[in-house]
Amino acid sequence: MRMVLLAALLVSISSAAEPTWHLSLQLYSLHEHTTETDLTNNTPGIGIIRETDDHWLAGAGIFRNSLARTAGYAYIGKQWPVGRVLVGGIAGVTHHYNYNNGGLVPLGAALVTVPLADRWALDLIGIPRLSGYTYTTLHIAVRWQFR
Repeated sequence: MRMVLLAALLVSISSAAEPTWHLSLQLYSLHEHTTETDLTNNTPGIGIIRETDDHWLAGAGIFRNSLARTAGYAYIGKQWPVGRVLVGGIAGVTHHYNYNNGGLVPLGAALVTVPLADRWALDLIGIPRLSGYTYTTLHIAVRWQFR
């Protein structure tokens, strides 16, 4: 967790322009079918994202995870413009899963951000399957730029 906070601090001082701040509302998750555990797609959550002018991200929040437990997350990431869409990835930590007795587990995902309106965007977060850690998941969230 200290590494994520240190990385977020480095991101915060790396940009000369004023960063933007976003409220992220996690709406739903689509999980791979598995017989190993009962996963729920109902995963509402709320988070905050700080984005620099060169699309470095730092985020944190809480959500109901796929095991129906309240969990937190923190990450850093980078995106690049592809037309009007931003494409990149994030890396960080989350918790309250079966691995590590509910302790911290690694979080890595591809992130695609699609603009919807002036201050609104759709985030598609793709988490790959890592045996023993995560299941293939597509999280769907909307974000609103408030500053």
